Amino acid sequence: MSDRPDRVVVVAGTGTEVGKTWCTARIAEAWRARGGTVAARKPAQSFDPDDPHPTDAAVLAAATGETEAEVCAPDLAFPVALAPPMAAEALGRPVPTVAALVAASSSWPSPAVELGFVEL
Repeated sequence: MSDRPDRVVVVAGTGTEVGKTWCTARIAEAWRARGGTVAARKPAQSFDPDDPHPTDAAVLAAATGETEAEVCAPDLAFPVALAPPMAAEALGRPVPTVAALVAASSSWPSPAVELGFVEL
């Protein structure tokens, strides 16, 4: 898995709950509905394990047809409702390095998809 998409869109926002995942998922769904190929990457995520709503990676996986683990590597998913570095510390796990986050953002399906999203 290393073929870079034809186009990569980085999705960033000013905070949590501002619609990054929702917008990314809707665009990915529309792209697929028109016959396009798409993938998404969430370099790291943290979440409340008791929240009944799906994680960002689960939403993006459903929209792109990937697995949740393809969207966000399990070792970079932190089941604590804190920012990922703080969540990692709270769980006694290593804080993700920039190199690890870049690697997670650079792992794409093969053959290459037309459109890739990296949601921060």
